[in-house]
Amino acid sequence: MERHWTLDQLRALVEVASTGSFTKAAESLSLSQPAVSVQIRSLEQAVGVQLFERRPRSVVLTDAGRVLERYARRILKMEAEFAAEIGDLQRLERGLLRVGAGATPSIFTLAGLFAEYYRRWPGVELQVRIGRTSELVSQVLEDELDLAIVASETPQEGLKRMPIYSERCVAIAGSGHPLADSREVSIGELPRFRFVMLPADSGFRRFLNRRLGEHGITLNAAMELSSLESIKEVVRTGVLVSIVPETAVAGESEQSGLRRVPITGAELVRQTCAIQRQDKYVSQAMKAFYGLIRERWPLAGRDAGPPAASPVAQASGKELETV
Repeated sequence: MERHWTLDQLRALVEVASTGSFTKAAESLSLSQPAVSVQIRSLEQAVGVQLFERRPRSVVLTDAGRVLERYARRILKMEAEFAAEIGDLQRLERGLLRVGAGATPSIFTLAGLFAEYYRRWPGVELQVRIGRTSELVSQVLEDELDLAIVASETPQEGLKRMPIYSERCVAIAGSGHPLADSREVSIGELPRFRFVMLPADSGFRRFLNRRLGEHGITLNAAMELSSLESIKEVVRTGVLVSIVPETAVAGESEQSGLRRVPITGAELVRQTCAIQRQDKYVSQAMKAFYGLIRERWPLAGRDAGPPAASPVAQASGKELETV
């Protein structure tokens, strides 16, 4: 037995069995009667047994034919279900999208993006994991995430990057702190103050230490906290100051007890990117997510340089080639 047959042959088998006639089966399948006969004959040769008993007014299945017909109906049902599910995926009526995000962008910039994605495509399951950049990069490389949105300045082997936006880092002080009255602060003045900062092993802190270190500046970190919201609460007391991404205080009003102070003397601009594996298949669910990113940040993926006015309105770098 060769065991090679086609779905068209199985359809012919099921139709002939249902109608009891090669002619009626041909009409149902929009084929000629000889074409159906050839398909059945080829199927019989493939399985090595006779499938139909020819009678004067009809054809009926043999015992072997009844066995094959039962499996043929299962196979054709599975084929129809497969086609329907693929169609649903293409229309974004179902699917799964696994997105990683750093704590800062997920809290201050991406929450609305995730909500809009669900509003448009509620049939797609959106799984969002919050973590540190190093963890998310590893999960993308291991294909545990489809993509991640992280703050990253340098390309990494095995990954493609799509720059989304750039943002400045600013100093913040409570309204009762002397720094709050300053219109700006130079990097040379920073060592005078005591800071509450993110942990030294966080991506943001490493970025900041590297950029300030290029100018010989070391911050006096008197306290470390793991969340920007906690840092802002400490700064409001007026005891310590901090440096944060500008998006972290973009929604703070004059009455919030926080003052943002621009930093001069260094280019403290950080880039946020979408990353994915270089060999990653870009599903319809991923394409839709990238489309939403470009709706919100029209310059995402383009060579636009650092922001001029809005901390989240510009982007720079090479576009992710696969989207």
